[in-house]
Amino acid sequence: MQSTFSFNRMTFEAKSKKLRPFAGAPLRVHFLSVHGTLFALVLFASSLFAQGKTMYISKRYLNIPVARASEMYVIQIQVDGVQRREFPVQLAEHSPDYWIFIDVSEFRGQTITLLGRSSQAALDRIYQADKIEGASSLYKERNRPQFHFTAMRGWSNDVNGPIFYKGQFHLFWQAFPFGVKWDTGFMYWGHAVSKDLIHWQEMAPALMLDRLGSPWSGSSLVDHNNDGGWGKDALVLVYTAFDRHSQKQVQCIATSTDNGVTFTRYAGNPIVDSNREVGSNDTRDPKVFWYEPKKHWVMVLFEKDGMSFYTSTDLKAWMRKSHFNGLHECPDFFELPIDGDPRQLKWILHGGSSSYFIGSFDGESFRAESPELHYAEGKNAHGDDALYAAQSFAEMPDGRRVQVAWGRIQPEGMAFNQMMLFPTEFKLVTTRDGLRMRATPIQEIKRLQRKPRVWSSLTTADANQALKRAGSGPLDVRLKVTLEKNEELAIRYQGNTIAAINSAELENGRGSLEVLIDKAVAEIFVDGGARYIVREIPTTPGAGLEVCLGKNASAIDRLEIFPMKSMWAAPEPSKR
Repeated sequence: MQSTFSFNRMTFEAKSKKLRPFAGAPLRVHFLSVHGTLFALVLFASSLFAQGKTMYISKRYLNIPVARASEMYVIQIQVDGVQRREFPVQLAEHSPDYWIFIDVSEFRGQTITLLGRSSQAALDRIYQADKIEGASSLYKERNRPQFHFTAMRGWSNDVNGPIFYKGQFHLFWQAFPFGVKWDTGFMYWGHAVSKDLIHWQEMAPALMLDRLGSPWSGSSLVDHNNDGGWGKDALVLVYTAFDRHSQKQVQCIATSTDNGVTFTRYAGNPIVDSNREVGSNDTRDPKVFWYEPKKHWVMVLFEKDGMSFYTSTDLKAWMRKSHFNGLHECPDFFELPIDGDPRQLKWILHGGSSSYFIGSFDGESFRAESPELHYAEGKNAHGDDALYAAQSFAEMPDGRRVQVAWGRIQPEGMAFNQMMLFPTEFKLVTTRDGLRMRATPIQEIKRLQRKPRVWSSLTTADANQALKRAGSGPLDVRLKVTLEKNEELAIRYQGNTIAAINSAELENGRGSLEVLIDKAVAEIFVDGGARYIVREIPTTPGAGLEVCLGKNASAIDRLEIFPMKSMWAAPEPSKR
């Protein structure tokens, strides 16, 4: 008698040696009856046999060659036969297309073994060093954006928990450091710090995988009163853990008491496990903040078909209070003054895209007082929303509401993928259509502007000559225009229209535009954010920015062109 069973993942013990098939690798167990005795025969396909490379770690990084055409396999890092880490990579069997790196400082002074399904020759190309491969050209690459944040290597997406903490701005994001194609089962929290919201220094990842899975999106907070017991003013990350095997999504906490250098998982994780209760594994992206009127913490959590509101007094035990049906994942939630008046405040609830509601909040439930609105528009080359998963900074020292969004844009041919859009400030203003949220570039953009060239009363032909001389970027271009009735102004890049503004959109046909041009991305702001347009643009050489009107009239009242400095250069001292 013979029976055959298939397993997706298991550990089989034989003669005290642990055989661990990698994630997603099936093995076959054949049960054979021989003279009444049942034997188990474990069979692997020949391609599943792992190759190994042993290294004594004396340097900070492993530099790993990647080929875009290679299949992605999981590589394990073992110490004394125990798995300490695993990561997927498209390891180059021949010439690499690019290199990635991983920080192995924690293994310094130890011998590690790398195990993977690649050839021995491919594994042997991995080497250790105190610098990453290609460090001399880092941030100077051909298609590296110069004033939009990008990670050193790998894929980036959702912005996570930006916060001002002890004199520094902290930016976190969903990071896949192992290649330019992501794998949601192996996401990290990337981490960068800044003194001015403009110049960023990338740090070691804040969070990596643990027993509960991959750390997905979330938020951050400062526990000023030590409600959680981790120390007064502890920096707290609240995030979703995703188990790639069970597909569960649960909510967890990690804390730091060394100014955000390192983070420790809370031993009682998960703090919220609502998969069964809501009948869905879609329970993710906690947004947590302190609600002063009722002296409790609030968590806004995407669950199944909308946003649930939980409360807690200690950040550990949470109770669901209400559910708002609408919007999709990555919630942000905050108050804004109407027209700058601090006596008149409204709550803004928005989800993964730029859609949002204006309303009121009593500490437990949100009541919408507007239809679903949008503060941004624009698609990438694949037809997806170019702006996604925006989050605003907590603990801003000057009270501004500043947000950063994921730009779903691919700078071609690079060892990194996607970017962060330029930080914008949110304001809530009264318009002829009612209350609306506006987003405009933060004032710190001045730190990157070089001396401008300025023109007044131009024809479009004159304006285009000036733009041609300015080149393809990086640029901050500002225009004031007067359009005749039913006239349309087109903003074009390399001959393609990236925005069109009709005279009816402007008051008496007069308006202003600001156009940010960087590698692969254009951001256009019409009349102080009445429209905010994000476009993916070509990185190939060609014509740059131009304006187009139905006729060659004196419709450009003013043109300012600011060539932009690189955010990757050291910031210049502030002038007093």
